[in-house]
Amino acid sequence: MNLRTAIEADLPALATLFRETVLVNGPQHYSPAQVEAWAAVDAASPRFHQLILAVTTYVAEDDTAILGFAGIGDDGYVASTYVRHDCLHRGVGSLLMQAVLAHAQEKQIQRLYAEASEFSLGLFQKFGFSQYDTEVVDRSGVQFTRYLVERVLVETP
Repeated sequence: MNLRTAIEADLPALATLFRETVLVNGPQHYSPAQVEAWAAVDAASPRFHQLILAVTTYVAEDDTAILGFAGIGDDGYVASTYVRHDCLHRGVGSLLMQAVLAHAQEKQIQRLYAEASEFSLGLFQKFGFSQYDTEVVDRSGVQFTRYLVERVLVETP
């Protein structure tokens, strides 16, 4: 498994991975309306373009395909963490989270924060993030509860 930084040419493949992961894993935690609203992603949209390219997004891939991606902004915002639906629990998410943490250390970011979904919360907790609140957001007229998580990074002398 290799890691690299996402480029614009990756947008269609990343959008497909995003959509398929939500469609396959979402029904375990979300209503059909929530899954449909969440999965409605367009690789060409400014919103998806910003999600991937306005931050540093790491892409995990093997010889055949992209297995997942995770993005981090210079302010410590973890913008995305998605693992292909058929690659869960194979270390892809952990590899991506390690890349996010290494990026934060390199950039001397002191606090990481994110809005975790039902199925990403466990990964964040595994890497030392704590839930400090929840929020309800509206996507295309459908409400979602998200878990607000953070991890304060302490420099060692």
